[in-house]
Amino acid sequence: MVTYGRNYTCEHGEEFGYCCPMPYDLWLRSQLVDTDGLDRLPDPDPLIGPDLMFRDSLVWLIGKPGHGKSFVSLDWAGCVASGENWQGFATHHGPVLYLAAEGVTGIKRRVRAWEKSYGHRMTGVDFLPTDVQVKAPSHWDALVDLAKERQYALIVLDTQARITLGLDENSNTEMGTFVDRAEQLRRASGACVVIVHHVGKADNGGRGATAVEGAVSTIVKAVRDGERITLTCTKNKDGSEWEQIDLRMVPMAGSVVLAVDDGTARTEDRPKWLHTWWEIHRDEPVSISVLVKSGVTSESTFHREKRRLLDTGVIKKEGAGNGTRYVLATDPAGSLTPV
Repeated sequence: MVTYGRNYTCEHGEEFGYCCPMPYDLWLRSQLVDTDGLDRLPDPDPLIGPDLMFRDSLVWLIGKPGHGKSFVSLDWAGCVASGENWQGFATHHGPVLYLAAEGVTGIKRRVRAWEKSYGHRMTGVDFLPTDVQVKAPSHWDALVDLAKERQYALIVLDTQARITLGLDENSNTEMGTFVDRAEQLRRASGACVVIVHHVGKADNGGRGATAVEGAVSTIVKAVRDGERITLTCTKNKDGSEWEQIDLRMVPMAGSVVLAVDDGTARTEDRPKWLHTWWEIHRDEPVSISVLVKSGVTSESTFHREKRRLLDTGVIKKEGAGNGTRYVLATDPAGSLTPV
């Protein structure tokens, strides 16, 4: 049995690829692995959380129109590009390409709202406000070359319908072509490629043929009810199907941003360590390291709760970079009133 990673040499005694291309039959044999070779194959590389989304994968983000799909994908993009935790889940920092095929109307406002919420610019995201078409091979090849050059960690295709004009979305054959194009982006960059799409009339999956559903690694469904957006994982090939994530839309700078929705706004549901913070530091601006050293909370706990506390106005952020400080806006025993 040929093991993973074994080299072959050509008739000149050189490794294939150096002076002679490897014949396909030999290449095929070089890909064989035995049970020991399986241990040398790489494990899935997490992008968000330990098992929510992975690099080098295809993700289908589906939902009805107006159910917050683009808000979610933009939030993913901003957090991955800047290295911020996404709603309490660690992200693996890397550059992002956001293909805004439906146009940039509203995106600028959404980005500015996100930046105000996080306190810094959404650096690291390349926006491409054009509908690069799957049916235009030369155009798509140029997109693949761009992905290969920039080595994006995350690529968002928003939306599937806008980049597949002229393809029958009910045809498995034609949607198979689309899947192949998306796979080209994935292979070229090793990115997590997120495909934003609408659900079908029956609301039980993505609209159209099943070819895409069968090919993607992860399927995430967004459902909006008022200001709440619920994300449900219905497929996760590289991990377990994670529990639903409840988010809420928080008004910000003429748009909205997303925050974890814990289902309540009661003061007694605030983290207990906020009271310790108030007792020790009152309304003094302090760094995270000071909070940790004074025994208020751990760094991981603070980052997990930070976004919700900022969005509800319980804490405020001052400064940037190494000079970043946080301050309690009021006694945590007071009312919980968003600002």
